Amino acid sequence: RTTTKHHLQNSSSSSNTSTTKVHHITMSHYTATITKQSKNQSIGIGLKETDAGLTISSINSEGLLSQTCLKPGMKLLTINNIEVSGLSTKEAVQILKQTEGKLALSAVDFVPANITFQVAVSRVRNDNGQINERVLATMKRDINNATPTIFMEAGVPSNTFSKIYTLIESELLPPAMALRSHETTYDKEMQSYTGKQMVKGGIIGFGTESNHEKKVLQMVKQGAQLQRNVDLKAMQVKDKTNAMLAKYNIMATVALESRRLVKYSSKQKQSNTALDVVGIQFH
Repeated sequence: RTTTKHHLQNSSSSSNTSTTKVHHITMSHYTATITKQSKNQSIGIGLKETDAGLTISSINSEGLLSQTCLKPGMKLLTINNIEVSGLSTKEAVQILKQTEGKLALSAVDFVPANITFQVAVSRVRNDNGQINERVLATMKRDINNATPTIFMEAGVPSNTFSKIYTLIESELLPPAMALRSHETTYDKEMQSYTGKQMVKGGIIGFGTESNHEKKVLQMVKQGAQLQRNVDLKAMQVKDKTNAMLAKYNIMATVALESRRLVKYSSKQKQSNTALDVVGIQFH
């Protein structure tokens, strides 16, 4: 394993004796060397094509590479010093099959081109049989292992990455959590309201809406406002991130994840899908 440091820059001013160091993110390179007894011998590696290039999708536990430093998720760089950038999976596999004797593969840790979080509802049943719900919001990857590979390849300084990570964690995650908390409470109110209406029966006349109905309508309005907060904050965070990454030729966009919604009406042909803001992705 070797570590390559990108563009470590030292700058000094003639007017003073201080020196400013810009620390750039490091990339860890891994090389595995094995010996194939014949061309037909399988080495037990799975490859797949991604936007970043060829990545290792699997390592057979009984293959020649099982005890090496290569792991699934890494980006493959070379096969016997032949760069695989631009090659298809089929072409890379062909090189592996044609090789006999010494075989060296080099790779780097690969982190997807995004910084994202997850907001989920935790449901735990207490001793009384009641279900307690909590909305949990966490970053998907810790700041110490979340640096996207695209940042490393472009030589983005570590402090710039830290600023972007913190920006997403402190400014975008909280409103997304607030929205999900509100949606969870709204679902409870709707269930309670529906249950009471079924028991009550009949029709409530105009101007005599129940407090529960008014509460539900108010929550619908607040839900729309909270969704707008998330959308506006996502645009703001995206713009700030793009300003920091402009000189590295990296573009930031809003990362979205789909979530299936409950099908409330029998007249619906299919359930709808919501798109949730979950962070920022990079291109």
